[in-house]
Amino acid sequence: MTLIIRKEGKAHWVFECRRCHVRGNSQDYFRALEHQQWHERTLEHATKPMADSLGIFAEALTELAERFVDSVASAFKPLADVLAPAPNRPHDPTLLRDRRKWGGR
Repeated sequence: MTLIIRKEGKAHWVFECRRCHVRGNSQDYFRALEHQQWHERTLEHATKPMADSLGIFAEALTELAERFVDSVASAFKPLADVLAPAPNRPHDPTLLRDRRKWGGR
């Protein structure tokens, strides 16, 4: 059980929800019990298990996508090396039209 009510001292009762990391202090057991019941009705407590499971699913999906991208990149790496322009050719098309150096048309 993730919900705990315990007495820590004289007139000091503590309510804890370990799942949500919520802690509440009160003077008597009845108020601690009310705090517990109030917390159980909150949206945070109701959606915490679903949010945790979605976080695990999102991490697994991210890891799968990274592996896929790495495998595709490694498959196309030799092709990228072949299709890369020669290192001595300029990237500017106007320089390629200069017949004196590059041969032009």
